[in-house]
Amino acid sequence: MLGQRIKEACKLSGMKLKQACDRSGISYGTLYNQIKNEREIPFSSISKLAATLGLPLSFFEESRPIAQEIQPGADRWQIAEHVNVDRAACSRAGFSVTTDHVLDWYQKEGAQLKNWEWLGDQIDLYKPLEATDSIMHPLQIGKRSTTAERLMLGGNRDFYHVVGSFDKRVIDRAMQSHKALQDVPYIVTDEELDVTVKGQKVLGGYRKVSMRLTDPDRGPVTAIFSKLTWLHAT
Repeated sequence: MLGQRIKEACKLSGMKLKQACDRSGISYGTLYNQIKNEREIPFSSISKLAATLGLPLSFFEESRPIAQEIQPGADRWQIAEHVNVDRAACSRAGFSVTTDHVLDWYQKEGAQLKNWEWLGDQIDLYKPLEATDSIMHPLQIGKRSTTAERLMLGGNRDFYHVVGSFDKRVIDRAMQSHKALQDVPYIVTDEELDVTVKGQKVLGGYRKVSMRLTDPDRGPVTAIFSKLTWLHAT
């Protein structure tokens, strides 16, 4: 039952139902009665709770017996990793990572690259920019990141082939947010892209979150998350 999933989610996050409702901007009384009387719970309420509790929407799918599949003692990030393996379930549930989710995670984790399974395939990691660099150097391009999807990238090597073919002004503009991280921990910018990729014109706009992070294994890294805001089809 969905009401039971909500209770489990609050327990995993260490919150009471009322506290979760207050933080999510949901009426506690209304949700409490919906759960108690087994009435329909609006999707908007589930979406807000998911964001507040740091869980993917697929966690709330009644068809997935998560409580039986997860080992006792697992924390909410382990559960997030488990349920995000099934991307189809996430898509059906409508879970979409936003810039707000990413910034909340960044602040919560103290600029450490950890507990990021739920967005790992939508974020790009780069080496910190050096003064002599003429292009960004990727460590990992997320398989479903805006960069990978819009530039039709097949991996790090493809990045140099595709991005390296762009006009220097395009590359310099993309590097600006990387350079800004020398002075600030993160920056949010609205960008436009007007390039030709593998014979196809790509014209659109996106919101870009650039973050300075510490990877426990690799040390300092630059993380980029982008969300498409508009796209002109040609």
